[in-house]
Amino acid sequence: MSRYSFAPRIAALALVSLLSQGIAQAAPSLAGFWLVEGNHDTLTDDKGKLPPMTAEARKRYNAAVAARKVGKYTGDTLTKCLPHGLPRLLGAPYPIEVLEEKKQITFLHEVHHMPRLVYLGEKLPPIDDLDGNFMGLSVGNWNGDTLVIDSAGFNDLTTLDKAGIPHSTEMVLQERMKLIDGGQRLENVITVTDPQTFTKPWSYRLTFKRMPNDYWLKEFACTDKNPDA
Repeated sequence: MSRYSFAPRIAALALVSLLSQGIAQAAPSLAGFWLVEGNHDTLTDDKGKLPPMTAEARKRYNAAVAARKVGKYTGDTLTKCLPHGLPRLLGAPYPIEVLEEKKQITFLHEVHHMPRLVYLGEKLPPIDDLDGNFMGLSVGNWNGDTLVIDSAGFNDLTTLDKAGIPHSTEMVLQERMKLIDGGQRLENVITVTDPQTFTKPWSYRLTFKRMPNDYWLKEFACTDKNPDA
């Protein structure tokens, strides 16, 4: 048998392998416009229960609930026209435009016109090295068809929902985002870790429906006369 007889077969197998790797590594496109489904004014975990708060956090939460019952909304930071912050921004009932680049995915939120930049292929630095802000710092990596986003570096000036669930500057988020229903819907499973506020990590799920590609983000202005815009 000729020593060259196996060359075509080996070349064909190598091509199949390369094509298979390309298919496996191809990330789905999240680009377009999305709108969250359902009402998320009151946040619960994936079992429909309140997040497992520490005693101090539960005390703050109960005070916010009691104040709301008598018409005082001090427990809801949106009434001060502050940005939603993450992860609350994800559940706001306003459209989101997703733009994709090779090393970055950008989420443009209609509410407050907040841009969120997710840097692909990067790792989060230690929390102590981050300046606390409303949006934190987000990095992302593709795991098959799922975009895994890790975020940290938040301030503690926001609540996680309208009812007044608090969080600290130690909060870390992980999101697992993927297309479902043939790409017409988007699923995001969010895990919150914050030892100062919660006794253990907890998760909840959001879904978004795809909007027409000819949608335009509208102007949003929050003022003291119109805190909910």
